[in-house]
Formats: sequence, structure tokens, C-alpha cells
Amino acid sequence: MRNSLALHRLHAPKTQQRSKFGVVPPWVIVMYNSVFFNNCVHHPNEKKKEVDKFCIDCLQSFCSHCLPSHAFHKHIKIRRYIYSDVINRQDLCELFNCSGIQTYLTKKAKVLFLKQRTQSHQQQSSSRDYKCSICGKTLQDNTSLYCSIACKVLNIYRDEEIFVGLPLTKKPRLRQTRKGVPLRSPMF
Repeated sequence: MRNSLALHRLHAPKTQQRSKFGVVPPWVIVMYNSVFFNNCVHHPNEKKKEVDKFCIDCLQSFCSHCLPSHAFHKHIKIRRYIYSDVINRQDLCELFNCSGIQTYLTKKAKVLFLKQRTQSHQQQSSSRDYKCSICGKTLQDNTSLYCSIACKVLNIYRDEEIFVGLPLTKKPRLRQTRKGVPLRSPMF
């Protein structure tokens, strides 16, 4: 993955390469594309074999039994919240600029969503609603611009034609109909 990012950046100017590369480290994109909470391939017969950590130095996900081989590396623990992958904000702020991303409170810990949040049902919107600048997900406060880490990365790379491996999922616009007015009058 590191090589593919470098290949796509060959055509960008040198100043642009350094500025974008400095803002978004390559391990963020690799972490986004990783699959978590599956069984570890190296420890199929062990208990607690779920892959729930990501090594920043090796650019790979691993389980708690693989931890001794990554003991001196920087790594992040991935947690589950509402069937989504989340990261403790305090752990990630040391490695990545988390400003503008909506924080959520889970078990007295502030967390950030790794991937874009999905709209589970049609939400009633009002003029005071705050929305994610990328996917339009409703946010809780006006200090946040993005609902997840993926949305922030997509916003940074929005104007470029560089493939970063993050799919942009925009919610479809629904045609608004007038309430209470039938589409067709009955024939009497």
C-alpha cells in the first residue's frame, strides 16, 4: 500500500507531496483498509484471537497474542461501538491531527469513528442541524466538521485526483414531495 501511494503521488508537485504527506500519514489509509475483529490467522486455536490492534511501524493489524512481536512498536487499539470501528481519541491525538472530528462518549472514553457513519434511518432535519462536510451525517455540535477520520482524510484530498483508497459514500438526495397532496386525483 505504501508503494501504491507513492506511485500515485509521482505526478504531483514536490511541495504538494510534502504538505499532503505531512498532514495525512500513510498508515491512516492502510488502517482504514484493514479488516478488524476477524480471527487471527497466526493464532487460530487461542482464546481472544480477534484482530483488534494496528501496528503503525509494520502497517498491519494483529491480535493480543501477536503483541510481543510488536512490543516496541507504536500501535493503536481498535474498539467496537455500534457495529463500527472506533479509536480512543487520546491515543490517536498523539499521532494524528484529530481537530474537527466529532467525538463520541463510550464507557467514559472519548472515541472517533474510523469509517464513515451510515444513516440508519431517515432523520428529521432542521435548520439548526450540524452536518458532516463530506457525507452529510448529522453531527452533535457545531465545533465538528467531520463525522469520522475517513471524512477528514477525504476532505484533505478532495481537490486532488489522487486515489487514496477511501470510498466516498454520499447519501442519495430524495425527491421531496408535498405532504398531504396526492400525486393523482381519484377518478369519479
